[in-house]
Amino acid sequence: MKFFKLKFFILLFSIFISVIILTIFEPILNADTLIFPYSLHPFDIAKNYPQIWYNTKVIFRINLFISDFLILNSISTFLKFNKHLKVKKKNKVISVENISSFNLLIGINSDTQEKIFIPEKGLYQNILVTGTIGSRKDKFCNVSFTKAIDGMLKS
Repeated sequence: MKFFKLKFFILLFSIFISVIILTIFEPILNADTLIFPYSLHPFDIAKNYPQIWYNTKVIFRINLFISDFLILNSISTFLKFNKHLKVKKKNKVISVENISSFNLLIGINSDTQEKIFIPEKGLYQNILVTGTIGSRKDKFCNVSFTKAIDGMLKS
């Protein structure tokens, strides 16, 4: 029900904005003559092509309402999305007792000083290591993981 109330409010607000914009552009839309200084010959679209001018005004009004509705809908979706992003998830506490026999220690969380492990299941999948140029990503991957896994297999 909340979803429909929001969409109804957006619909009413887009109609309101469209009416304001149409009020501003009313002198242009109701003009008897509208001369375009095209090249050397002035061109009056309202007198020379009245049907094209009428269709242009109708298309403008329809597109104005649709674009107002879509823009307001996008803004409301963006604001709702940002509100949901602010919710913090609690970090999962991993203690040494919860760790099975075959896990890979990859580091320590600098905020909580807890050890970070990759479980055995994660070692059979892809691992993404990111960092800036020269941050020794290759050395970390090749040396740390292989030595740690080798050390676990020997023990």
